[in-house]
Amino acid sequence: MVPVKSLYLDYNATSPLSPSVLDWLKSGDFVFANPSSQHSAGKASRKIINESRAQLFSVFSKNEKDNSLFFHSGATEAMITLAYSFSEWARLTGKDLLICYSKLDHPAVTALSERYFGNHVKFLELKINHQLDYVHSANLQMIQDKKDNNPDLIILYHHLWVHNETGSVSPLQPLKLLKAIPDLFIHVDAVQAPGKIPDWNVLDVGDVFTFSGHKFGALKGIGFSFIDKKISFSALISGGGQQSGLRSGTENPQAVKSLSLALNDLLKVDVKKNMLQREKLETFIKAELNGIGGVIEPQMKNSNTIYFYLQNLSSDIALALFDQGGMEISAGSACSSGTAKPSAVMTHLGYKDEVKNGLRLSFGPQVSDSELQLIQDKFQIIVNRIKKN
Repeated sequence: MVPVKSLYLDYNATSPLSPSVLDWLKSGDFVFANPSSQHSAGKASRKIINESRAQLFSVFSKNEKDNSLFFHSGATEAMITLAYSFSEWARLTGKDLLICYSKLDHPAVTALSERYFGNHVKFLELKINHQLDYVHSANLQMIQDKKDNNPDLIILYHHLWVHNETGSVSPLQPLKLLKAIPDLFIHVDAVQAPGKIPDWNVLDVGDVFTFSGHKFGALKGIGFSFIDKKISFSALISGGGQQSGLRSGTENPQAVKSLSLALNDLLKVDVKKNMLQREKLETFIKAELNGIGGVIEPQMKNSNTIYFYLQNLSSDIALALFDQGGMEISAGSACSSGTAKPSAVMTHLGYKDEVKNGLRLSFGPQVSDSELQLIQDKFQIIVNRIKKN
């Protein structure tokens, strides 16, 4: 049997290394010393981190006067750190904390209610509509009612900018209405935004923004967050006091440098072209699935994600068939374990038999038209096999 050459189409789970990161790794131009050391080798490591920090502030038009930047292992750590930090802020000031979240959020956020932070921490599930967007008017009213009943309440509001499973986009501008509520702080999960929506580097509404490097071509195990300095921050990981006490532990210059290199590559991406490519591919997939499945179509979508389902085929079986046919796609959340679980999104949209049938195809920012045609060819062959069986 001749092996089938596979197409990697799971960029929302992990992106391959960006061209600049790959070239740099091949060059072997690395530093090794501890960036906290005061000798020349340590200073060389520190220089790389400082230059990368400056690059991140520049790319996202943030200033160090008003914002802190700290590196972490990725979104999961960042979101748990944020919940801990806000719970400590509330506890130390004798106030209550309300954490607002939705079914669309990262699993680290939706699981927060299962953790015990203290009796002073409460949770509020936000409303989302059948276009997978926030119902801002209803959410604003719910939060205002909570605030009216407890004027000293501190509120941590989680907003998912781009949904990893479906590619739905929830714009930041409507969040301005929330800023009228005192002591409400907005955390924007921007993990899936870089290179996948126009103006992905315009962070104009929000107090905290979280990114994860392996989603946009940097190394795994490195992410970063911008935090408005008006927030009283308590570190989850304490010890040596690195990163101004925001997150202790020896810093990784190689991983940090990969962030700036990958983001530089993304600045060259034509997101609008990718949008048109995604629309063309989505139209093709809808036609191929006619009668046996469908495509989930949120009102606003990113440039690289197509979420579809097969009516009578669970995602774990479908994944095996697509893998055998040379298409490496995925099922479920990009941030959860590799098990076929009912999709919270499909359940919310009212699907019943298909809740475990969802599949996600997500391609890279440098995809060519010829590669797009190859995706269509392979998809058609695989679906025709499924139809025959």
